[in-house]
Amino acid sequence: MKYIIDLDGTIMNGTNANLDSVHFVHELQRNEADFIIMTNSMKSPETIAKRLKAVDIHVSSDLILNPIIAINSFLQSKNYTNAYVVGSRNELDQMNVELIEDNPQIVVLLDFEKENIGYQTLQHVYEFMNQGVPVITASKSPYYKSVNGPKLDTGAFVHMLESVGNKEIEVLGKPSQFYFEAGIKKLNALQNECVVIGDDWSTDIKGALSMGCKSVLIKSGKYKSDDEKKVNSTWVINTFEELLVELGDL
Repeated sequence: MKYIIDLDGTIMNGTNANLDSVHFVHELQRNEADFIIMTNSMKSPETIAKRLKAVDIHVSSDLILNPIIAINSFLQSKNYTNAYVVGSRNELDQMNVELIEDNPQIVVLLDFEKENIGYQTLQHVYEFMNQGVPVITASKSPYYKSVNGPKLDTGAFVHMLESVGNKEIEVLGKPSQFYFEAGIKKLNALQNECVVIGDDWSTDIKGALSMGCKSVLIKSGKYKSDDEKKVNSTWVINTFEELLVELGDL
């Protein structure tokens, strides 16, 4: 089997390793099992690799997939050469198209939090929507869990814009099929060879099932009681040790 592993709430809990995730990744590496870490975080793969290294998980940035990589691939496939992008400086630096303020071919929503983006930007996006400019987003997650409790995420603003603009905004992060296809392609795998591990039934597990992958819902991070009843995951686990027992031969 080959593994697609979520980051926040699954491998990491803030700045700390989550549960026994370090041991699990070490076991994958010891058995030379193919895996990638696929996240809805917009931090660069290099930044995420450093974050993992701090908890003794040593992976190459090439094994980390974030939504911006998938978005760049999507824009290239559609021959878009410029975009109006909402996000932090670090996120903008990862984009492979010309960044413009007026008359964009497409609008890309990455992040509203880090630069304290507010009303003026939201109004600008709303105006583009009314002009018929297509809009895509990296995430529709309304919140994420931090060490200080839940915080509004990009999806909260996306849902608002969809409501007021009466248009659906396409998501290129999890649970989109395009993103999971990118992950499966990166592993050079068939769909039924992949096991997706995550804490969020609505993104990790739903996305996995839409692609015909096996799935593992871990009771940590965003998991809430009875989430396993909302989606038919292959395995539901409390710890990674339980998963090692279920899998047997990695």
